Amino acid sequence: MSNQLTTNRRTFLKLSGTAGGGLILGFNLYGCATLPSDPLFTALEINAFILINGDGTAIIRAKNPDIGQGVKTSLPMILAEELDLPWEKVIVEQAELDSRMGSQFAGGSTGVKTNYDNLRKAGAAVRDVLVRAAANQWNVPITEIKTEDGFVISGRKKLHYGHLAEAAAQLEVNENPPLKDPQDFKIIGKSKSDVDLQKIVTGQPLFGLDQEIDGMVYATVLKPDVFGAKLRSFDATEALKIEGIIDVFEIEGMDNPTRMVDGVAIVADKLWTAFKAKKLVKANWSNPRGYIASNRQLMADFKKGINAKGEVLREDGNVDSEFRSNNNQIEATYDVPFVSHSQMEPMNFIADVRENEIDLTGPTQTPGSAAGLANMITGIPRENIKVKFTRIGGGFGRRLGNDYASEAVFISHKLKRPVKLVWNRENDFLGDYYRPAGCYHFKAAMEGSKLTALDVNICTTSRYLYRGSSPAHGTEAFPDQQPAGMVPNFRIAYTPLLTNIPVGALRTPGMNATTFAYQCFMDELAQNAGKDPIDFQLEMIGEEDRDMPYSDHGGPSYNTTRLRGVINRVRQESGWDQPAKDGVSRGFAGQMVFGTYVACVVDVRNANGKIKVDQVHIAADCGRVINPIGAEAQIQGGVTDAISAALYESLELDRGKPKAQNFDQYQKLRMKDSPDVHVHLTDSNEQPQGLGEPSYPILFPALVNAVSRSIGKRVRELPLKKHGLV
Repeated sequence: MSNQLTTNRRTFLKLSGTAGGGLILGFNLYGCATLPSDPLFTALEINAFILINGDGTAIIRAKNPDIGQGVKTSLPMILAEELDLPWEKVIVEQAELDSRMGSQFAGGSTGVKTNYDNLRKAGAAVRDVLVRAAANQWNVPITEIKTEDGFVISGRKKLHYGHLAEAAAQLEVNENPPLKDPQDFKIIGKSKSDVDLQKIVTGQPLFGLDQEIDGMVYATVLKPDVFGAKLRSFDATEALKIEGIIDVFEIEGMDNPTRMVDGVAIVADKLWTAFKAKKLVKANWSNPRGYIASNRQLMADFKKGINAKGEVLREDGNVDSEFRSNNNQIEATYDVPFVSHSQMEPMNFIADVRENEIDLTGPTQTPGSAAGLANMITGIPRENIKVKFTRIGGGFGRRLGNDYASEAVFISHKLKRPVKLVWNRENDFLGDYYRPAGCYHFKAAMEGSKLTALDVNICTTSRYLYRGSSPAHGTEAFPDQQPAGMVPNFRIAYTPLLTNIPVGALRTPGMNATTFAYQCFMDELAQNAGKDPIDFQLEMIGEEDRDMPYSDHGGPSYNTTRLRGVINRVRQESGWDQPAKDGVSRGFAGQMVFGTYVACVVDVRNANGKIKVDQVHIAADCGRVINPIGAEAQIQGGVTDAISAALYESLELDRGKPKAQNFDQYQKLRMKDSPDVHVHLTDSNEQPQGLGEPSYPILFPALVNAVSRSIGKRVRELPLKKHGLV
């Protein structure tokens, strides 16, 4: 649902003016030889983002949820830079849902990209009013005033921001304040540790699971084993006998299955009491018509889909004519499975629904949508709904949906008391919205080493179709994805498959599958032509500096020079043109992902038919880098996550039920098996883009291309575990 709060530029920058009427400062501001005493106020709100303390330090609010992508650090860095305040004088606090801040969400690698310019202006606007406040008090022109390290200075006159904050709060905001020259940046581009690092490693209460409020009770939910099943009836007789059980009742799902599905709520005075009672509830479920009972059934449906006449999304040249006249043709089909988000922190949320107001607290990537759902369930106006969003122990797109928040609201609304809802691990797998599974068929025509025609047919379990929105191919098939526009005859068609399996966004939705398929097939074509894989793709990209039209996320275009730049960088840094070590095979992939250019080389070892990832080199051009250490962490995290999925992860069904409902059966990459990941960032002055996701999809093809070389045959289906390779 689209319930994120929006704001215009003026509201975004507007000063709050909380200090009241006119101000007379209690000291002489002329020719101060020493600084006057610090004012005794704290947390004076100058605008929605910045609060000044009397000692010259500042509280900066981090506007977006942090799911580990580091925006609680990087976004305040942008504000502090333009405020011209040293980082050691900054105290970062997590914002609550606040319409003045604009859209507040975590997804699509957009946190820095969409906020960079506005946050620069918001920080500069505060610096500007501080300067003007000083100019008024000193009676000097603004041109004779500068800021430096949290001080306003004119000749021998010098005051820190705390001395001027109350006067500054009375001034009208400048909607276009003067911005710093990027050459003068002192914070942006310098590595800063995560502001929560110490709290995380010392176990302080940052995450949703850590939160408590007065008077709350605990709840969990019984879910069906078969996805999409409807509740017929339940018997809670035995559960209600357990001491501490408060109530057991039905949760009726909403029309859109991504908002809330059928279940049985179990409420108790203690969490483990609720978990214990859940095992005693007997429920009867009605399985959905035509549900997917097995992976074999799913694959059969996919084969029908790619052989059907799908919707043509793009057609360049004359593909059919080229195939009629060219006998050098190569075909291949690639398959990807459903993949669980399998985040560490289980779903949880606190809801306190009262007569005409609601307080929500918990880990969500979309707090505005959580408020919107609370409004839909209770009818309480949005302006009476407060949302505190916590640090998130893993999101990966799972917490873009707020079905678990809806459950907490539903339960609290029924009980008229605050409720903390917590799922156990089994619920996380039974209630997940999986990465869509899909099938990708390619047919190519070659003249020597030149790709002259490419026909692509895609069939996936569309997440847009599942939630009842359109177009069905949205985040499933990308008409402008490389090599579209580089092949004279190109066609892409899409067929959706609607199933009962819940599907949603997972780290680069859709792109994590299409990139695997496209880049692996490009590697096949290079091998067929007897060409080096990097040379093959560079020749296809060409040497001309072109802006390729791109209508999907990361567009409206991408630049071939920047793409070539990361490909050549990873070639050099990985030693691609040097002989590999004994027993090592290499694979390559390179592409623009969500506005960031990434290229990857993976080294693998083959020990008696078992694959081990030896090392990964990845080059990335994301424009200007805000926090280098955070950028590297994002890339390394994406690579590690993708290796885990490529080696092990898939949803396996047994009579419609997921076989794996905990980590004893759903295997993940272990620390001992994690390779060295070498990150090579481009030094760039281009607009910053995101890094939370781009390294994830590019790893799959680079790894699989290396594996294919190692074992001497093509691998076209994930995970590698299915082939006995791990």
